[in-house]
Amino acid sequence: MAFFYRHNPKKFNYMPRYYDPDQQAWEEKKAERGLDSKLTHEEQLRMKMRRSWSAPKNEETKEEQQAKLIRRIVLGVFVVLVFYLVFGTPLMENIVRGISGK
Repeated sequence: MAFFYRHNPKKFNYMPRYYDPDQQAWEEKKAERGLDSKLTHEEQLRMKMRRSWSAPKNEETKEEQQAKLIRRIVLGVFVVLVFYLVFGTPLMENIVRGISGK
């Protein structure tokens, strides 16, 4: 009699959720400070992403400032070295003489 067999309907296990923004903010603050919080790993990742995306883009981090300073110093040393080689040594005169054939 498999033809007349009817499967039992699947149950819909709906559990209503209550969202409390104050409680969420409190949990996020606890997670930021490294305290024990009820946030899941996924929620903590979302919080980090939200914080990094909302950060102002015009502020530089310390690493970026240090890298910019090092680049400026290296560029300055290079410019001074080139200036010295061109104007402080007879190198340029020798190059011009070699090109002109004198």
